Amino acid sequence: MKLQATGTKGWFVHQKVVVVFIAFMIPLVAMNIWVNYKEMSFTKKTITDSAVAGASFYANQLDKELYFIRSQQLQFVNDKDLQKLSFQGSTLDEYALFELINQTKDRLSAIQYSSELIVDAGVYVKEIGKTISSIGGISDTPNYESEFIVHLAGLTPKPSFYQKDGRLFFIESENNSGIISYIEISTSRLREALRQITTLYQESEVFLGSKTLGHVLSTAKDQNVIIPLLAQLEEGNKGNANPSRVIDIAGASYFVMTCPVGSLNLSLVMYVDHNEITRPLRQYSFWFYALFVIAIVVLLLYSYSLNIMIHRPLSKLTKAFQMMETDNLNLVIESKTRDEFHYLFHSFNRMAFRLKRSIEENYEHKIAIQQSELKQLQSQINPHFLYNSFFNIYMMCKVGDSDGAAELSQKLGSYYQYITRNGSDEVPLYKEYQHALDYCEIQCIRFSNRIRYEHEEIPDYAKTVTVPRLIIQPIVENVFEHAFEDGMMNGILSMTADYQEGVVRIKVEDNGRLLTDETLQSLQEQLRDESGQQEKTGLMNVNNRLQLKYGAGSGLFVSRSQHGGLRAELMIRTQNERK
Repeated sequence: MKLQATGTKGWFVHQKVVVVFIAFMIPLVAMNIWVNYKEMSFTKKTITDSAVAGASFYANQLDKELYFIRSQQLQFVNDKDLQKLSFQGSTLDEYALFELINQTKDRLSAIQYSSELIVDAGVYVKEIGKTISSIGGISDTPNYESEFIVHLAGLTPKPSFYQKDGRLFFIESENNSGIISYIEISTSRLREALRQITTLYQESEVFLGSKTLGHVLSTAKDQNVIIPLLAQLEEGNKGNANPSRVIDIAGASYFVMTCPVGSLNLSLVMYVDHNEITRPLRQYSFWFYALFVIAIVVLLLYSYSLNIMIHRPLSKLTKAFQMMETDNLNLVIESKTRDEFHYLFHSFNRMAFRLKRSIEENYEHKIAIQQSELKQLQSQINPHFLYNSFFNIYMMCKVGDSDGAAELSQKLGSYYQYITRNGSDEVPLYKEYQHALDYCEIQCIRFSNRIRYEHEEIPDYAKTVTVPRLIIQPIVENVFEHAFEDGMMNGILSMTADYQEGVVRIKVEDNGRLLTDETLQSLQEQLRDESGQQEKTGLMNVNNRLQLKYGAGSGLFVSRSQHGGLRAELMIRTQNERK
């Protein structure tokens, strides 16, 4: 018989090993996840800090450049030659005036060439009615340039810079607007300076602006993001000194860095798609999750290999022992490996074979004992029963009761034919039952004045059930010998037989008055004694035969009858019979 793996309640060994393995792995995996998370956070922070530092550097450089331009403008406005033109220009002779104007123009040219961001540097001098420009030269007023500059200078409140028609100016006035100095900043060159910041990240954009003025200058072609971005920046800047953050706009996340440009009273803002920031980390995230999946797969393969190498062999061995508990010894565990389980399986097969052979030898010995006890029962025929029966036949013949003598002779012959027959040890239940009834009939003829018997017919479905020979008559004989030996009148013996669900039940009861509780208890103890040392009476022999043949749960059980005497119940569990 080949064995397959079977499940049992509780935890299997391989499950415990896997659980312990997981218990040790979880802290390591958790620590690995934590370390990787920290490393990715640190790397991401390093990248963003580097971007913030780069943007801040460019913003500071730009701010310094613009402050330098503003400082030169302020120095120029307070220049003594320009002040002299403003206060004494109309009173100077032509040569002195020409000399001061040229000196002023040279100073403006020097300012223009001091920075690549300056397109033009000029001044309007109301006293002499002229505008002096590093590009446009000297022009009499009124002219377009003077009117344009005077108009911007008249705006209130005074802004930090002036913007008009796409042009950007720094304007400073002195002497009640008698002197208006203007410096035009190149928007193209300023935009180019902003583009240098976008080189920190591909697909990043930079703009100068504020919530009030909006975006003043931008490198972005699509400017739909700038307005909501400025609004959120203004809200977020309240009580927040962090120059960088992540902002969600229209379903997209942007990493935003802000740097103040004090010279313009604006903010320099660089924004880039957040995915662009994390792109260098994606490959690490991919490999991290890939390794995590690989760890799960390794764990599953480890569990499966344990199931094959440990659980299945152990399950086979467990099932073999379970089947052995049911007295099934036709077991052979096959092993295809040459490991420790091969040795265990081989040892188990040898043990099962030897145990089977030992049980067979022991069983054959018990069968021999059973046969001996059956012979003993047959040899225990009371000769007085025979003598008394012949005497009863003689007396019936003397009184002329030929019918009674014939019936008793027929019953007596049938009785002795049954008990002396050496045929099969098992007979149909109805024959064994009828033999007991024949014995009762003979005894009741002898004691017709004071003993009678009652019985129920065996159900048809139970008649053909086979039972051992001579298991009922010894119990009935015990009743006549011990229950009614005090000469009681109206003695009654009751007998029934039934068969249900593989169990044969035969009950024999009497109303004898001689059975004491002590005697009943002693008899019960003798029937329960498994040592085999009790006295070999008819009742003990019947009990031993049934237990040897049918195993636990079968045998003879005695108790107090409802009639007051002894109730003996034979129980045969035929499904326990050895094959």
